[in-house]
Amino acid sequence: MKKTLLLAFAVVLPFPVSAQVNVEALRRDDSPLGYSGAFGGDVTLRTGNVDLIQLGLNGRLYRVTESATSLIVGNGGLGLLGGSRFASSGLLHLRQTFRRKKRISPEWYGQLNYDLPQLLNFRVVTGGGARTSFASGEWGQFGMGLTLMLEHERLDLPKTAVHDNETTVMRGSYFLTLRAVPSENLVLTSTTYLQPALNNFNDLRTLANVRIATSITDALDLTVSFDLRYDSKPPDGISALDTNLKTGVRYTY
Repeated sequence: MKKTLLLAFAVVLPFPVSAQVNVEALRRDDSPLGYSGAFGGDVTLRTGNVDLIQLGLNGRLYRVTESATSLIVGNGGLGLLGGSRFASSGLLHLRQTFRRKKRISPEWYGQLNYDLPQLLNFRVVTGGGARTSFASGEWGQFGMGLTLMLEHERLDLPKTAVHDNETTVMRGSYFLTLRAVPSENLVLTSTTYLQPALNNFNDLRTLANVRIATSITDALDLTVSFDLRYDSKPPDGISALDTNLKTGVRYTY
């Protein structure tokens, strides 16, 4: 079965923050029953909180049954900053989506990650909700989803910082996604997340991703992606806007 790569084109909402991985850019509609997956590497140019070049490895594993799809995502990166090599980021994400005869699909997820350039020592996110597709065909799919998620963060901030070193907050997470298939070797998707704190709507995070991908062979894909992250209330010394530009290769099995 011929594999295609994704192009995630994020539009509309401001800019994003990585409270949660953009699973919409990783979702596959052609996953066979049983186990399948992908792994690859990329080179990232980061701007915003820190300017650096980062080498990354990533992988994901799917388990598909008649009733549910489980997805495990792992990412890691090493960056070069000020002549020193350091482990800049890492992420582990687990998600399970249940299949229903109706268009609404319940799901739950959990995530652990850290990001040293953003002064993030540790983050855990867990939540659940539902997604739906309200337009689909051979051209692709247009859908949306909403979840509630509990987010706990530990930051590496000085004692004089105004922002708390440790926070726990309940957020809503809402998204719109568009997936278009112009050819068998190219898939275009647009995803935008909006994640306000439920106790303070001025505390707003948004996430957008752009990925351009093409199939080299049935199993090998070439990718270019661009991420924007925005936090309306960033920690002390952290820019509200953060961007990543990645180029990479992915092998799918």
